[in-house]
Parts: sequence; structure tokens; C-alpha cells
Amino acid sequence: MGKNKRNLGDRSKLYHEYYKRTGGYIFLGKNFIKLLVVLGVFGAALYVLSTHILDLNSIMCDWFDRLPKLLIIGTLFASETFLGLLPPDMYIIWAKSLPQPFIYVFLLALVSYVGGLISYGYGTLLYRIPTVNYWVEEKFAEQFINIRKFGGLLIFLAAMAPLPFSPVSVVAGMVRFPFRLYWTIALSRFLRFFLYAIILFAVVKDIQTC
Repeated sequence: MGKNKRNLGDRSKLYHEYYKRTGGYIFLGKNFIKLLVVLGVFGAALYVLSTHILDLNSIMCDWFDRLPKLLIIGTLFASETFLGLLPPDMYIIWAKSLPQPFIYVFLLALVSYVGGLISYGYGTLLYRIPTVNYWVEEKFAEQFINIRKFGGLLIFLAAMAPLPFSPVSVVAGMVRFPFRLYWTIALSRFLRFFLYAIILFAVVKDIQTC
């Protein structure tokens, strides 16, 4: 156990030196600023929509209140495991209508995180398919080299951004990004859900159950 922790710590130090030497932190800084801008625009747009355009209470009644809570959480899990087509933020807004909303935010973050781990897993299986292996190692080698080069930073940005996380997790598995480092960085998914919950709970008008 102690040896594993040391190995992970040593590997993290190596990645730190590597990113510092190759400009990875400059890449992260530029994209993190873009992420903050996106968050600001996202919050402002949602405030306008929820205040002047959409009746979120009606949406919650039509789509969420008619279904069991476990089924709702299960649909997010399915989405976060396969392509991530459903927006997690609608689920976060739904959580606001429930008693102890942050417990549900934690559960939503947990299923998103586990979905990412599963996506990584089938990414590694896809790599074994000869055609996919050819794409990774030959046809799109330059693009995948860049993904390997800044993989940890890309995973962090994808985990924090209002974009599907599953495809990035699949690609991380396909390029054989170290799993221990992947699941450690992917924990930032929890930070993303709670950060967005704070923003959404502040800008969205009160949501009521039907």
C-alpha cells in the first residue's frame, strides 16, 4: 500500500516536471481561463433562460417528478457511461428541488465518475481492435501523441467543463493513459458537480416539486 502511494507520488512528480518543461501548464492556464469564461456565460445564459424564458418547474414536473429518483440517477449513469449525451446540469437543477440537495449532487457526481471509469475501460478494449489500433498508432498518430502528451491536463479540463466527459475517458483508455493517474485526475469530476451546483443553485429561481 505504502509502495503504491510512493509510486503514484513519484509518477505525479514526473508528470509535474514534464508539464513544466513542455509548456503543459501554459496550456492549462490558457484553457482554464477559457473554462472560467464559459462558466460565466453559462451561468448568465441559464439565469436569463430560467427567469424570463423557461418555466423550469414545468420541465421538472414533466420529466423528473414522474420518475423514481433511482431511475433518474440511472439515466445519468447510462449517459455518462455511453457518450455523455444528457446534460448533467439538468440533473443538478433537479437536485435543488429535493430535500438535502447536496447529497443528491454527490450521488450524481459519483455515477458520473464511475461512468467515466467504465468509459476508460471500454476504451482500452477498443484499442485491441486492429482498426482502432491502426488509427491510434498510424493514421492519427500525431493527434494521439498530443493527447498522450497533455493527457492529464485534458482529462482535468474535460472533467471540469460543461461538455461530455465519457468520450475523453474513452480516448484516455484507447491511448493507454495510466489508469491510476486517470482515476486520480478524474476525481475532479466531484469538484465540477459541486462547483456547478453552487452556481446553478444561486442563479436558478426556486424549483418546486409537483
